[in-house]
Amino acid sequence: MRERLVAALVGTAVAVVVVMAVVRAYALAGEVERSAHATVERSLTMATVAVDERLAGGRPVTPEFLTALSSGVVNIRFRPAGATEAAAVTGGPPVSVTDREFAQSTRRPDGSELTVVRPADDIGRRISDALLPLVVLALGLVLAAAVVGWLLARRLSQPFQQLAVAARALARGSTGVEVPHYGIPEAESVGAALREGLARIDRMHEREQQFAVNASHELRSPITALALRVEGLGLHPSLPDDARAEVAELRRGLDRLSTAVVEVLESARDERDAGAQAVDAAPLLAEAVDRLGSRRVRRRVELAAPGGVLVDVPAESLTEVVEALLDDCVGTGRGTVRVELAHRGTHVEVVVSDEGPARGAPDLVHPDS
Repeated sequence: MRERLVAALVGTAVAVVVVMAVVRAYALAGEVERSAHATVERSLTMATVAVDERLAGGRPVTPEFLTALSSGVVNIRFRPAGATEAAAVTGGPPVSVTDREFAQSTRRPDGSELTVVRPADDIGRRISDALLPLVVLALGLVLAAAVVGWLLARRLSQPFQQLAVAARALARGSTGVEVPHYGIPEAESVGAALREGLARIDRMHEREQQFAVNASHELRSPITALALRVEGLGLHPSLPDDARAEVAELRRGLDRLSTAVVEVLESARDERDAGAQAVDAAPLLAEAVDRLGSRRVRRRVELAAPGGVLVDVPAESLTEVVEALLDDCVGTGRGTVRVELAHRGTHVEVVVSDEGPARGAPDLVHPDS
């Protein structure tokens, strides 16, 4: 659930950022190109005035003059009247035939031609420089969305993880699970249903126990009293032999009835205790790890528990013991906490350890004890 929430939020954020980035990139590219065309137009106007003044003073237009006039931004090309293309004078950064998109020309009254070209690679660099902050901002927004999504998903999924733990405990017949209240309406609805179910199971167990006690008293006591009276009747000296045989048969029937009552009560007790037989230990250890909740943030918890390892212990008791050991390692231990399960042939071994120093017997669980 948490992974799906994070993926949905991050995916939405990425889609929004990509759309906004593409639109902004086109806008920036258009602004840079318009600025380039405006620069070419201004440069052409200034170059025309400068060339007019130079020719009016009787001085020739040289490559050095055009280079100084270009300021290293545009390429200025002057072709005198009647001259060939090869005789044209050029100054400024070199350009190629593909740069004609950012070029403007003007023909002078004397037949000469003045052309100003802005190199395309310079335009590309300006566009890249303009887009770099946008790319950095987009990556930052995606990273922020991932962090916020993880935190939000963790907050939203934690109640349902706790409810899943309570539901698994309820499925094993354990009623000692505390279901807290939640601020999320959906989780609170599920929690209320679980609390009601746990309360009903507690009442049912209480009625079963009361029934077992009452049945033992209400059935066995009268049977015992009747058996004593029948036995006393059989010991009466004036009782005829045929009646004494009937009394003995009646006594044996009462014994069989008493034995049947005891067997029924013991069978009911065995059925109540059947939930503590042959449970898979791996899900119980995973549940103990899940119960750590937000405390897992302090330490990295690794679980190595193969499935199919059965233990004949009460499930809730094993989970609580492992949870207590985990809580102690997370709270006072160091480094990674490991939970390992292994079948040793004659017994099952559960090891909860951390990377801190070994502890002695007096401070095995609680260091201050």
